[in-house]
Amino acid sequence: MVKKHDFSVLDKFNFERKPVGVKFQIQKPEGISKPGKPLNMCEMLKHAQEGYVFYVGEEDLVCVGIEQMILGMKDPEPVLVSGVFGGEEGLFEGDNACRAMYNVLPVMPKNSVRYAVFGPIDKITFEPDLLIMTANINQAQSLLRSINYSDGMPFVSKTTPVVACAWMYIYPVVSGELNYIVTGLGLGMQAMDMFPAGLFLISVPFQKFPIMLENLKSINYNPAFAPPPGGVVHRQRVDKMKADIKKKLCL
Repeated sequence: MVKKHDFSVLDKFNFERKPVGVKFQIQKPEGISKPGKPLNMCEMLKHAQEGYVFYVGEEDLVCVGIEQMILGMKDPEPVLVSGVFGGEEGLFEGDNACRAMYNVLPVMPKNSVRYAVFGPIDKITFEPDLLIMTANINQAQSLLRSINYSDGMPFVSKTTPVVACAWMYIYPVVSGELNYIVTGLGLGMQAMDMFPAGLFLISVPFQKFPIMLENLKSINYNPAFAPPPGGVVHRQRVDKMKADIKKKLCL
């Protein structure tokens, strides 16, 4: 599908790392190459941020077998879903805790995806299923607000300390909800030395593109974080505003 949304409103954030579009499809992409080197799924985000548009198939996924499972390409390996691997590795207290994680891990419908395409949002020509932004705290404040600015609904973060890629790539698409992960909490990405700790990886599914892009036109973004006025001054300002509204409404 040709890209139909205009993402140029994101330019005002001047991201250090480019926003990345991701598309999951069953047909082989045309006119796009493979990355030319082995990449874990979490590394694919960083590779796309460096300016590359590329695709991967089942044979290109080089993690421990998790990637094919969450993409619905293959049945999970017993050694993984049994929890034995996570228990032996010390990632969880025991096999049962690791096994419980697989009960809630988001996955694509089986055999619905054969290829995943990645690229910086300013270079891709296809309409992505998912937009992933890497933001500092100031940028994240406005980006997360863009989801509830016009409807008041909460934004929520869901992840697990391992297989965080499932929550970054898969959960938003299958749930239709924004998700975000703070770098440094995912043990796999930390082991791969992907990003410095404390950044926000914000994943927005296609269902939320219209509300996000429209709201970002209205939300003021100040790239230089301004400290708040402080407790006393803030309370005085709010009290005056409340009094003025009551007077206006004759309450």
